[in-house]
Amino acid sequence: MIDPTLINSAETALQQCMGLKENESVLIIINPQQWKIGEALFSVAEKRTASVRLVSYPSGRINGEEPPAWVAALLLDADVAVAATEKSISHTKARRKASAAGARIASMPGITEELFRRGLAADYDEIEDMSRRLKPFFDKASQATVSSPSGTDLTLMLGNAASISIGKMLEPGDFTNLPDGETECAPKTADGVLVVDRCGDLITKPTALTFEKGYVTEIEDSEDGRRFRQMLDEAMQSDGSRNASFIAEFAIGTNRGAQVSGIILEDEKVYGTCHFAIGDNTSYEGGSNESILHIDMLVMKPTIRFDDILIMEEGRLLI
Repeated sequence: MIDPTLINSAETALQQCMGLKENESVLIIINPQQWKIGEALFSVAEKRTASVRLVSYPSGRINGEEPPAWVAALLLDADVAVAATEKSISHTKARRKASAAGARIASMPGITEELFRRGLAADYDEIEDMSRRLKPFFDKASQATVSSPSGTDLTLMLGNAASISIGKMLEPGDFTNLPDGETECAPKTADGVLVVDRCGDLITKPTALTFEKGYVTEIEDSEDGRRFRQMLDEAMQSDGSRNASFIAEFAIGTNRGAQVSGIILEDEKVYGTCHFAIGDNTSYEGGSNESILHIDMLVMKPTIRFDDILIMEEGRLLI
């Protein structure tokens, strides 16, 4: 028997968020760790359409690593796809090609059964309203400044249009992560200090990263910092460039139902936080920095200004 609470969340994902239709083909991609989630998604999908595939492959090494070629080929052939995997395939060529071909895709990197239950019980109408209210500030401002109690003091140059992630994928080519809730953009550059409060299992204590002209130039010499540095060095070696160290994303979380859990997929959606990413930014408008890596880093209780307009003060949204 499949856990009914997982079935409920699978129904939210496939019906409310993705609007699955009877004549559509569905691809469910998992790693072995997500088998029960995959079963729940398959069970719901097969009741709505006759064309459903559930495939599993071993977890990748880092977020942003391309899935196996055979998985990429299956993605291209799907109308609707859900990727419940350990490492993110959100910012991969395989995902972007499938989206360009018209597939509606939900990515769930690092999803656990607990998060699957909790994160898909959110109020997605409220998420949409909050995310849309934030977008004009991202779009109109030339710069953003972010500070935080843990020591962040970062200035970002903007200029690329923002997008909203509201958990609704109803049109061909739509893509988002689930659980959802954020407004995000690709900054043009960043300067200053970013103190990361949490980055999955890589950073669990506040750790300082210094940015100059968009690139990470210094990482705090701590246990977490050295672990993060090793990951970044390996990504830059794979890229054969500094691209993995470039600022890729600036975003504000809009999901009141999410909580800081150490799972990046959920952490980045938490209301009252913002997050940054380094590495690949080509999934965002104006982004041209290609990398094997896209890693999100959380800042808690930020104070945020777009130009001279204060829109968040220590995690409290003012608009």
